Amino acid sequence: MRIGAHVSSAGGHHLVFERAREIGAEAVQLFISAPQQWKTPSLDGEQLERFNRLREASGLPAFFHGVYLVNLGSQDEALLARSAESLRSYHHFAGQMGAVGTIFHVGSHLGAGFDGAMVERIAGMLRDVLDAEPDNPSLLILENNAGQGNCIGGKFGELGAIIRALGGHPRVAVCIDTCHAYAMGYDLATPSGCAAAMEEFDREVGFGRLVAVHANDTKQPLGTFRDRHENIGEGHIGLEGFRTLMAHPAFRDVPFLLEVPGFDGNGPDAKNVRRLKKIRSELGIETPKLPPISRLAKAR
Repeated sequence: MRIGAHVSSAGGHHLVFERAREIGAEAVQLFISAPQQWKTPSLDGEQLERFNRLREASGLPAFFHGVYLVNLGSQDEALLARSAESLRSYHHFAGQMGAVGTIFHVGSHLGAGFDGAMVERIAGMLRDVLDAEPDNPSLLILENNAGQGNCIGGKFGELGAIIRALGGHPRVAVCIDTCHAYAMGYDLATPSGCAAAMEEFDREVGFGRLVAVHANDTKQPLGTFRDRHENIGEGHIGLEGFRTLMAHPAFRDVPFLLEVPGFDGNGPDAKNVRRLKKIRSELGIETPKLPPISRLAKAR
């Protein structure tokens, strides 16, 4: 169980590894393009080589987060085409840059309904992305959503339906966002609630497809359908809630990636990392061994 964080890639994607190690992170998530724009990533050979060199020197697995504009549930053909192209580009660079995969929100059906035709269309677009590069080992990682009514993937069964429509494709996986799950009524903070939620996840998706956790406390009470991230221990999940879910065997070997506001308001920080590491230590979960940070300076 690695404790990681979403880290800014401002000034160069390769800088995320040093920034992550500075706050004690053991895994890293980043955007490789502006998250609120359709502009596709642009990296040359030298940038790719430098990123890979520092990734290897850091010992940190890297995850990409897709742009927020992606919506595979839209009825707008132009938006669907842009969404597919964005995912295709991220997936391509994930393969080139040794990333585990690209985590993304499926989107919203905007009232059209999540029926069989919708599921097949979403699965078809994801299959096209994967088939475009059959030798690309990186994953497409569906993230559970939060939001009332029209969101896709708020319930684990919807993610499972998409995966089943893909024929259980081996390069499709899932990331659980703890804040989103709590917002949708999954009480991960109590032993009984966590057990019930994870039983449903295993039934609908399967623990073998869980490859990451977005570790976020929440400003909102259980089942309020509102996505409001909070620092670890400062929200409704709380430190005991994170202790409960981190103790569940489904999470034992899964990286936790912080997407919290930070105690100084600048995003994931050392204090949030330390809080999760303290719980991990108290639970007796093994700590990963990382190369000395001096290796990063030499590789730079």
